[in-house]
Amino acid sequence: MKRFKAGIIFLFFCITCNNANSQSFMRSQYFDLRRDIEKTDTLDSAKLRIDYSLLYVRDTLNPDKISKDRKVLLIGDKLTDFYSYYIRQSDSAYTASDPRPLKRPVDVQGEGYEIFNNYPEGKRTVFDAITDLKIYKYKEDIKNPQWTISGEIAMVLGYPCIKATGRTGDRDYVVWFTPSIPVSSGPWKLGGLPGLILRAYDTKRHYVFECIGIEQLKQKQPIIVPAMWNKATGASKEFYMKDQKRYHNDPVNFLLSIGYSIVLEDENQKRVEIVETPNKTYANRGITLLTGIYIKDRYKKVPYNPIELE
Repeated sequence: MKRFKAGIIFLFFCITCNNANSQSFMRSQYFDLRRDIEKTDTLDSAKLRIDYSLLYVRDTLNPDKISKDRKVLLIGDKLTDFYSYYIRQSDSAYTASDPRPLKRPVDVQGEGYEIFNNYPEGKRTVFDAITDLKIYKYKEDIKNPQWTISGEIAMVLGYPCIKATGRTGDRDYVVWFTPSIPVSSGPWKLGGLPGLILRAYDTKRHYVFECIGIEQLKQKQPIIVPAMWNKATGASKEFYMKDQKRYHNDPVNFLLSIGYSIVLEDENQKRVEIVETPNKTYANRGITLLTGIYIKDRYKKVPYNPIELE
């Protein structure tokens, strides 16, 4: 969303990024991701669609406050795509390909990252955004956890599932997979078992995935790179994670460093002060990027509990 006034463009970064922009930190949140259907790439066609609910803890200091999202795993002939259903609804190319849009519940924020496995071949490509000006794309080798399969069995969505445990992303996971669906995949970066993972959670239960739907697609659904990622720039995974942590530890200075000026406001939304960005990249183009923050949150950190730890 854009607002024009006296040649100034006001941009506010989105609350729906994976990095959990806090509503108490930001007074205003808007999308400004340039979306262009013509620039959307189709990579494959999905023959199987898996829907998961996700319950997760954004703030380890408030573990009883649970956030929610709905995730989709598309499985094609060549690759898989894992994304937030509600975030992808905001992309017109996606809504055109999915005739069953669901309204986002009021208590759902959504994680913005998207993961393509075997894209390019043998690799994993991850897209994520810290702000509208900081959208990342990194590639990594596909490394599945070293799973230990137990003899325990449970029913998930009517399918008999076998328990397995493993470690990845500095978290210990318990998963339940079903050999009845012989697809070596699952939510997030979890895979490598002789069957589809229908339930998964880390042992602290900060991230809990539960399958809520399995559909053999009669009409194949395109697997696309949404236009919302058009502005992503390539980076190493290490660089991305470093910036992610830097933003959460010191969000105001991070925003200042990438080109945002900060409007400090009191609780009545009255402007108290403007902190000018030292980054003149956009100013030299005649653009001013502003975001409003309550003055009491000037030195407040953003909760940091990413699914993948260091």
